[in-house]
Amino acid sequence: MNEIGVIHLATSFAAIVTGGWVVWIPKGTRWHRTIGHAYVWSMVGVLASAFAIYDLTGSFGPFHFAAIVGSVTLAGGMWTVLARRPRKGWIEAHAIWMSWSYIGLMCAFAAESLTRFVMPRIAPFLSDNGQAWGIFWASVAFASFGVAAIGWYLLKTRLEAAVAATPAQMRRERDRLREIDREADAPSSA
Repeated sequence: MNEIGVIHLATSFAAIVTGGWVVWIPKGTRWHRTIGHAYVWSMVGVLASAFAIYDLTGSFGPFHFAAIVGSVTLAGGMWTVLARRPRKGWIEAHAIWMSWSYIGLMCAFAAESLTRFVMPRIAPFLSDNGQAWGIFWASVAFASFGVAAIGWYLLKTRLEAAVAATPAQMRRERDRLREIDREADAPSSA
């Protein structure tokens, strides 16, 4: 594996871990933002390195197209939170964009796993049998769409509750931090 491959692998694992962590923790908190930043920077590494990898096809291919989609979802998620747009629905828009960013990452993980673990085992049969390439690409598409369907279902069934809890969680954290500041500013009775 070359240097780009190592960077891609390392940032992919970092993005999978940090993205999964962000999914499970309360939204709008300091931890959400901190781990979210780690996810975003990991994804920048994943996407940038993805555009530099041409081992499978030797040219621009389906995985590069997926990296473009991943770049759009990540940028959409960041724009909504940084610009606070749309004005009344930015929290939900941010959650949707970033959820699709993570779902896309997991789709890529499924496709990459097939490419790395299945491809070497069937490669000897692919050169003489063009039909085997179709089976391979169909399995990659099936795995990716399967992961996307699961992600869509989870997004549809769980996003509303997560978004609804966000403003209250943000207020609780802000109040807790203000209380800590007041205690730090209070004269000590020593």
